[in-house]
Amino acid sequence: MQGDIIYNQILNSIKPSEEERKVLLSFSDKLRNIILDYAKEKNVTIDCRLVGSMAKKTSLIDKADFDIFMTFPLDYSEEELKEYGLEFGQYCINVVGGESEKRYASHPYITGLIDGFEVDFVPCYNIKDANELKSAVDRTILHTDYVQSHLTDEEADQVLLLKKFMSSINTYGANYKVSGFSGYLCELLILEYHTFENVITNAANNWHNKFEIDLEEYGTCSNYKDPLIVIDPVDKNRNVAAALSMQKFSEFIVASRNYLKNPSEDYFEDKHVKTSVDEIIHEFNKRQTKCYVLSFNVPKLPTDVIYPQVNKTMKSLEKVSKMYDFRLLEKGYYISSDNVAHILLEYEVDKLSNVKIHHGPLVQDANNSINFKNKYPNAYIHNNKWISLTNRKYITVQDMITNIFKKENMSILKLGKNIKEEILNKYFFEEVTEYIKSENTEDLSNIYMHLYPNFKLER
Repeated sequence: MQGDIIYNQILNSIKPSEEERKVLLSFSDKLRNIILDYAKEKNVTIDCRLVGSMAKKTSLIDKADFDIFMTFPLDYSEEELKEYGLEFGQYCINVVGGESEKRYASHPYITGLIDGFEVDFVPCYNIKDANELKSAVDRTILHTDYVQSHLTDEEADQVLLLKKFMSSINTYGANYKVSGFSGYLCELLILEYHTFENVITNAANNWHNKFEIDLEEYGTCSNYKDPLIVIDPVDKNRNVAAALSMQKFSEFIVASRNYLKNPSEDYFEDKHVKTSVDEIIHEFNKRQTKCYVLSFNVPKLPTDVIYPQVNKTMKSLEKVSKMYDFRLLEKGYYISSDNVAHILLEYEVDKLSNVKIHHGPLVQDANNSINFKNKYPNAYIHNNKWISLTNRKYITVQDMITNIFKKENMSILKLGKNIKEEILNKYFFEEVTEYIKSENTEDLSNIYMHLYPNFKLER
């Protein structure tokens, strides 16, 4: 490795200074006190805490989003929790002149945009251990307490290095958009291995499917079959890595191996696509495939709501394409900043012959031979088997897409519930070479990633 000096230089660029932390914590205290004073006026018993990475000293610079949790006694009803949580959060946002938005997790909460910061005001129960859980968000307090009591300041710095490394290779984030490593999971990995280098060395050399980490030795790893199993230290019945996909698990392992072979500060910087329309068109021409882009509007919904629906749509298109003998070489999707979903479908060929062959039973199989002949009257013998040639329903991908997206035919597809009406209303289906000629930088980078999926893993 290149030594602590480089890591110190990296930390200087990704870690908030002590002065910056003081300002941010003062801002948090101001919001907390507004809520506590208002709750006192309303005669409501709550505590109000800053949780998450800011509280644990594991937030990257310029990533200071705030999670303020309002903790209610266990004897409050769930309805009271929701009602007061929304009311208190909205009140605080109004007092400081922010903008608010209602969101949903296990129950509703309010998000405010205040002085350029995004602040989540989340109600939860004031539990002491996982046996008292009433909703998933209740664990967050326990997570914060556990990390604060176990993670040293030096280890907190190692978490920052790990987060930045993962962010630069696009494996950081447990939301559905990424399906990668959560911040809490990064903290637990450092608690297990103590340093960034130890994490990537173990990942590169030792990790395998269903790899197990159990900090508190609960012995519950066998309950899970995920790529990575990290038992929650505050809840023995939870795998913290459950949201991590096999894809991102594998990408992290490969990137770790690449880094160990060639350590570089580049792995702690965002890697930007440098390409052009001509370069991408040239690459597709070399592949001699047929790639199409299906584009349609999507409602403005949380990523963990809309991304699964677009993914479901893409997989359904793959299944239907296969059913009509159009084989996909690659597929992918993304949602652009203007709330338009783009599904990439790269076919080996996009035009087939007019007829297809159906293989029947052996001639010696009398009963099945009769059934096959009844189904295909024009069947004939080829060596010792029956075969039949029938006309295809679709001979081009364009015809297939045009027809299955008609209202009367869409039942063949499994679409996200918020997507069907949008596609019925309007969609675009075009060859990728036509699609990218708009020279939209965002589109080009996503198409480039489709062509070079290991782009971010190599430096």
